[in-house]
Amino acid sequence: MSTGYPIDLHTHSIASDGALTPTELIVRAAARGVRIQALSDHDTLLGVVEAVAEGERRGVRVIPATELNTESEWGDVHVLAYFVDPKDDALEVRLRWLRENRGRRLELMVEKLNGLGYAVSIDRVREIAQGGALGRPHLAQALFEAGHVPTYDRAFETLISKDSPAYVSRVGLAPLEAVALVREHGGVPSLAHPGTVEGLERLLPQLVRAGLVGIECYYPSHTPAFTAECLRLSVRYELVATGGSDFHGRGEHGADLGGVFVPPESVASLETHQARR
Repeated sequence: MSTGYPIDLHTHSIASDGALTPTELIVRAAARGVRIQALSDHDTLLGVVEAVAEGERRGVRVIPATELNTESEWGDVHVLAYFVDPKDDALEVRLRWLRENRGRRLELMVEKLNGLGYAVSIDRVREIAQGGALGRPHLAQALFEAGHVPTYDRAFETLISKDSPAYVSRVGLAPLEAVALVREHGGVPSLAHPGTVEGLERLLPQLVRAGLVGIECYYPSHTPAFTAECLRLSVRYELVATGGSDFHGRGEHGADLGGVFVPPESVASLETHQARR
């Protein structure tokens, strides 16, 4: 197996919409040469303890994290929450509320699909999720299995992406609320894949005032020009420039583990901001 970069601050397991268990994820990361990895499943920390234990066996430092999805007029604004405590019961209550809303959203999308003539079962979607936080990737897999689309990625492109026939908006946190929630629980918030944000230049100063610490400058789909733009913004707003593969192990989304350069100083810089609380 070819090796990647030693730091990856954006990865997913089957605890949300990834394809690998936390243990399998860390085994693969270690084989790829990753030595510091954030497990950042959507709206959950339930895979972190398992990942940390496997990381200790494999020589991979696992940073507890979660990726908070939000709903707003700003497009897809996701906030990565680093160094949050998986034993924080109050945080888990909020995350469980988000996961429950994700589940209801998927049920509504299944109803829409069935009404459009794409027979798919919410029970099969839950089976694919294997107990993880439900997400559209699980629905895309079910659509592919049922023969409604030629590929997993095609399900997103034609049926379940924003502005597609079966899309249902999220019910959850607004972007500023997500940043505030992370800070409230002792975490370090960073803006994930800023290319999906609509009106980035207008939203970013608001997020910074709310307590944003980092911005994901290095990301698989970023062009060199957009990476440079994100780096410019990181300097302007004194944000930590981070990066990650957004590895899911499903379809063409993201890159392989360790597949994206991350500045070696990123982790220490994020930790410094944590210490300032």
